[in-house]
Amino acid sequence: MNKSSFYTYLPVGERELDWGLYMTTCGYHEIPPRVVFPKEDHPSVYQFDPAIGRILPEYQLIWFVQGQGTFISEPTGTIPLKPGSVLLLFPDVWHSYRPDPTTGWTDYWVGFNGSYIFEMCRRGNFSPSVPVFPIKNPIQITGLFEEIVENVRSNPGTRAFHYSADILKILTHCAANLDQPKSHEVSGKEQIFQEALRLIWGWSYRTLTIDILAESVHINRRTLERYFREMNGRSILEEIHHCRVVRAQRLLENTRLPIGRIALMVGFSSPDQMRRVFRETQHSSPEHYRRIHQ
Repeated sequence: MNKSSFYTYLPVGERELDWGLYMTTCGYHEIPPRVVFPKEDHPSVYQFDPAIGRILPEYQLIWFVQGQGTFISEPTGTIPLKPGSVLLLFPDVWHSYRPDPTTGWTDYWVGFNGSYIFEMCRRGNFSPSVPVFPIKNPIQITGLFEEIVENVRSNPGTRAFHYSADILKILTHCAANLDQPKSHEVSGKEQIFQEALRLIWGWSYRTLTIDILAESVHINRRTLERYFREMNGRSILEEIHHCRVVRAQRLLENTRLPIGRIALMVGFSSPDQMRRVFRETQHSSPEHYRRIHQ
């Protein structure tokens, strides 16, 4: 190692595996122009030759502070890497990347793994087909990476799962840049719809009727129903049921709470009502859904 780089690899034990999200490695590079990349020797599973590429056994986040380069993978082909962007590498996906020899680059990275990030990707929150995220607040991202590296360097005995919150913060910044809608002037209709939608997802665990909702957004019931049909293709009642079903599904998947308690927690008037809505929307009973997904 030299003054222009730092890297380390953390031990992973049963505690980390049970935690669900843990860091495996972190570091930074300063690659000057026209310098061989990479400069260091790493464990064989991480060893990297840009001409050959590699397949990792875990995830990595790489933050490019200065310079530019290129990235290539099977899902993306060749795409540019620019300062102010985060690259997310996925396990079992062949890839390669290298700095532009005329600019070099400065980058930070963290490697991580666990059931939590696996589940996030399984649900489609992140995909190998979209691995690069332009970041709107680079100072915050640089601070997060610097904090991780400095903490590891200053506290070498810290367990790998202690950094899970920092990794989640970085992933949150990446996710915030996915599918950003183009700025446009919001119409009065859209404002009312969005406010009603917010109220549904905030109040759905309580008694909530269409009349209560219409009164809360200061519009008549018929007009509000029309706005919902036009803007999301569901009626107000269907949206309320959708909200309650989504939350019930998470509880059925991840807890052993009784069906009756889940029904009341998410806003259904009774377990029978939840079963009826599940049959109508999921073509399954809550009990069957739990058996399949737990």
